[in-house]
Amino acid sequence: MSNSQSTYEQLTERISDACCAVDTECRVTYWNDRMDEWTGVPAAAIEGEVVWDVVPSFRGSKFEVQCREAIQTQEARSFETRFGDPLDSWIEVSIYVNADGLTILSREITERKAHQERVELAETLFENTQDALFLIDLDEEADEFRLERVNPAYERHTGLTSDELSGRGLRDVFGFEEGNSILEKYRECVARREPIEYEELVSVPNEGPYWETRIAPVIVDGTVEKLVGATRNITAQKDRERRYDAIFNQTYQYIGLLDTDGTLLEANDSALEFGGLDRKEVIGQLFWDTYWWQRDEHTQMQLKDAVTSAANGEFVRYDVEVQGADETAIIDFSIRPVTDDRDEVVLLVTEGRNITKHKQRARELEQKREFLRQIQTAADIGGWEVDFRTEAMRWTDEVYRIHELPTEYEPTVEDGIDFYHPQDRATITDAFERLRKTGDGYDLELRIITAADERRWVRTLGAPWYDDDGTLIGARGAFQDITERKERERELQRTNARLEKFASVVSHDLRNPLTVAQAALELGRESGAADDFDRIEAAHKRMNALIDDLLTLARNGQRVDETQPIVLQTLLESVCETLPNDRATIDIALGDYRLEGDETRLRQLVENLLSNALTHGGDDVTIRVGRLESRDGFYVADDGPGIPPAIREEIFDQGYSTTSEGTGFGLAIVKGIAEAHGWTVGVTESEDGGARFEVTTAQRNPA
Repeated sequence: MSNSQSTYEQLTERISDACCAVDTECRVTYWNDRMDEWTGVPAAAIEGEVVWDVVPSFRGSKFEVQCREAIQTQEARSFETRFGDPLDSWIEVSIYVNADGLTILSREITERKAHQERVELAETLFENTQDALFLIDLDEEADEFRLERVNPAYERHTGLTSDELSGRGLRDVFGFEEGNSILEKYRECVARREPIEYEELVSVPNEGPYWETRIAPVIVDGTVEKLVGATRNITAQKDRERRYDAIFNQTYQYIGLLDTDGTLLEANDSALEFGGLDRKEVIGQLFWDTYWWQRDEHTQMQLKDAVTSAANGEFVRYDVEVQGADETAIIDFSIRPVTDDRDEVVLLVTEGRNITKHKQRARELEQKREFLRQIQTAADIGGWEVDFRTEAMRWTDEVYRIHELPTEYEPTVEDGIDFYHPQDRATITDAFERLRKTGDGYDLELRIITAADERRWVRTLGAPWYDDDGTLIGARGAFQDITERKERERELQRTNARLEKFASVVSHDLRNPLTVAQAALELGRESGAADDFDRIEAAHKRMNALIDDLLTLARNGQRVDETQPIVLQTLLESVCETLPNDRATIDIALGDYRLEGDETRLRQLVENLLSNALTHGGDDVTIRVGRLESRDGFYVADDGPGIPPAIREEIFDQGYSTTSEGTGFGLAIVKGIAEAHGWTVGVTESEDGGARFEVTTAQRNPA
């Protein structure tokens, strides 16, 4: 080795970089120890070899290309390149040209390159991330923090640009109060020398005031040089949280969240307060094991079954009594399944509404309703109500019953009036209109025609209905069926009329034979003649007959309460067997005709009609009995002398008789028995010119 070469080698050995020299054919002429360490190839083994044959990683690489171009152009150059295996590193290469070839210096820059890549990546992230990022410069001596730069996302979110923020203090940007609050957080981060997260209120032009911020210190050589931070606006999230809290916690209802296995995940404040529980005591427990459900084993098992059903996708709801801190409560409880996008149940929402007072009121109301129903049933009194604001009418069950209508029927005011008897309709209309206009109440006894076409007497009362301000808003009243009372009144009137007639008979008809008997008795005492005593006996017989008929009339005139079906032909045939006249002809053509009546009184009625025909028709009279054609009833007709039209009404009066032997009560008894059944009796002329008595039990449409 020449002196000059030795000197060159001495110089290159002092270089800390890997160094080698090649001739113009790129054959190695020098290879220092750093090259040996870097490539793993010793200098003694490669002298005279082409450099990329020595290190295969060099072949075809940028290194080979640059060496060839330097020899060709005789120009120095430097570049960076990355070698693969086995070197696997980034190298900074400098190529120098001399007369003998090339001197090549190589420096590994893998770590620097990695740092550069990290810096570039950080810059890329800083510029392109959707989070708002900012960099804060710290002047620790002046206790000042200044904004150095912000990323585009920060600019978009806040409306503040990096250029206008750069170099400005926090109080200058955000104001004194908000700036001081931010400074406190920055000072805390510097003091702790670690990242911190917090929520803050910051007024910015384009966004809401709530922000979630994370800042971290940038420490260089043990000194905090800068702060880097990320912030995002959480105003919408805060609004959602407030709404969630309002729905979940600020409600009187008891709300909880369950896992599908029944584990309690969350319970709202109302539920916890009701049970006197702390959230830590119940969260994570199986729901049926919590305090609320310790009422009894049945309650727990019922809840287990409900959770299972809800976990299978079913909405469950039922009333249940649960345990509270101070008392038990009845709640309207439900479990609603929550499903994901695949329609799988992932969560259960429980809800309970305290309905204890509602249940108590419902029971009290039902008791009152039952009490009202009992009163209505016992007294036959119903109630009604009309709201003048809506014209809506309401009836109680008893009013429906009186009208013979189903409770599903929805009556109107017009309907209510139309049910009244045509002759009473004007009366109720006038009374109701006065109530509507002036508030005058009414208390009337009128007739109605029911839905089943039955006539009934009712007592109807109407009273004004005022609101709290004293405005007339409707009418309310009572409604009572008084048909039986009216019938009793009519019966009493009939009884009184009969009593008056009885008094007349006693004072007149009985007095006459009594006077005769007294006169005959005086004559008999003086004469002792048998004729006088015969007249006394005849007078007594007449008085006995009158008394018997009066008793019969009194008994048979009373209202018939119990009836039974009677085959009239059979009854008549039985009566005929007891009649004294064997020469009379009695033709009965009734077949199996039946009617409802009192058999004893009906026997008396037909017996009196037949006896009347025998008495007035003569020994050979012909009597016919048959059914009426256009009405339900029967007739008894004879071929005797008949009854003149002028006296046909009078013959039914008590004491009226056309013979001296009669008492005049026979036909009066017939009329009394008919009326006691609710029937009517009349007389007309028969086809043979005699009398025809017709007993009508009801109107009948001809077939």
